Amino acid sequence: MTAEPTPIVPRPGSALLSAAAVRRIDARVGHELAMPSILLMERAGLAATGAVMARFPDAGEATIVVGPGNNGGDGMVVARHLQSAGWSVRVLAPDGRRPGGPDSTTMTTIAERLGLVVEPLDTGSRLEGVVVDALLGTGSVGAPRGPVAAAINAINASCGPVVSVDMPSGVSADTGRVDGVAVRAHLTVTFHAEKLGLYIAPGRVYAGLVEVADIGIPAAISEPPSAWLIERAALDAIDARRPEIDKYAAGAVLLVAGSPGMVGAAALAARAALRAGAGIVFSALAQELLANLTALAPEVVGIALDGDHDALTAITSQLTRVSAVAIGPGLGRASAAGSLVRALLETVDHPVVLDADGLWHVTLDDLARRVGRTVITPHAGEAARLLGCTRDEVDAGRLDAARELSRRGGVVAVLKGSGTLVVGPDGAVGVDALGGPELATAGSGDVLTGIIGSLLATGLDPWSAACASVAVHSLSGQAAGKGRSTMASDLVEAIPTVIGAR
Repeated sequence: MTAEPTPIVPRPGSALLSAAAVRRIDARVGHELAMPSILLMERAGLAATGAVMARFPDAGEATIVVGPGNNGGDGMVVARHLQSAGWSVRVLAPDGRRPGGPDSTTMTTIAERLGLVVEPLDTGSRLEGVVVDALLGTGSVGAPRGPVAAAINAINASCGPVVSVDMPSGVSADTGRVDGVAVRAHLTVTFHAEKLGLYIAPGRVYAGLVEVADIGIPAAISEPPSAWLIERAALDAIDARRPEIDKYAAGAVLLVAGSPGMVGAAALAARAALRAGAGIVFSALAQELLANLTALAPEVVGIALDGDHDALTAITSQLTRVSAVAIGPGLGRASAAGSLVRALLETVDHPVVLDADGLWHVTLDDLARRVGRTVITPHAGEAARLLGCTRDEVDAGRLDAARELSRRGGVVAVLKGSGTLVVGPDGAVGVDALGGPELATAGSGDVLTGIIGSLLATGLDPWSAACASVAVHSLSGQAAGKGRSTMASDLVEAIPTVIGAR
């Protein structure tokens, strides 16, 4: 199991906890404060009840589906309080099995003495009203089977809104994996703190809207976070520009990008770097393409690559003038481009961000041999090629894939997609909480590469630079305000709105 990282400062957002960390907190509350665990169960169930009634005030009817453990005990509390509020309540369990364990048994007994009965779930019957999923919670591992799987299918087939208690059943609290069937919730009420699996795809899709309920655990009882949400706080890593600095001190980026038909990718990355605060951007490009680039981005300083001379020498001769290197957008997949990329990785000790076609030409072993610090920004398909697996395998286990990329390559891995992940070689994990579907547009990744190159050039460490860049990128999508009509150039022009006067 991967060790939980030491907290990173500055923190990019809210802390995310693993299931193991939650269990340790629960144990410490009982051991250090003598707070009865049944009190926490009561408060958890009461909080979930409040969320159900607040979101669906006119429903008046609920079906509570309970499992055999503590999550089922939480569900029995929900059933009791909804009944007390005048709702029509039915409690169902796979095979009619009552929740077990000391606290859950007590809560079930209380509910039964108030007239509630735990009935066997008939998977052929329709579940009425608000359906509350209290089957598995945070502790489940692996694919649900047998009657529990059938119960999940019945929940998903219901017509009413679905509310999951703590975690959607079938979703891993630690990774967001779904190894079989899982509840698709409209609302998830999670307790005390946010869990990783609620924000990492595919779990984030199953969780729906997430509410965090305070169940009375004091702030003094805490555990190191397993990850951080990347929220607006990530922008705090971006220092204000000092009035006395020149364009080189503001951050000088060398961009190796573009090829015939793909000069636009280089222009997007260059313009994004400048909008993100780089003082100057040098772009290495075939001489015959430079005019096209400067027409799109006249502020860029071109480095002409003559096919009759050594491109590596032409590029490395400029390294003393820059503080970070960005490689890949629109570079193409010709063998000469591959040779250049690999030679640069061996030669350059500056911080490097590698994206798109730059990733096509390398292996994780190539990256591991680098002396300098590296950020890579693959999408799922590129990650699959680097890892030697299928795209479906990456999509099913995004956190595992990002961790493996980072570990084997010795890099900060930015795995793009729904809930972009940022994972560092030390185990630090950031999960984007800001990005939306407007980022799914051609050239969006080129913009992100430019932003990362710019922030690396200011001297930010790669993990902080990647987290801050992901936040800038995602917030730019929001600020552009064009929804499904967003283009990559809209993201570039929205960057100053996000970064502000820094």
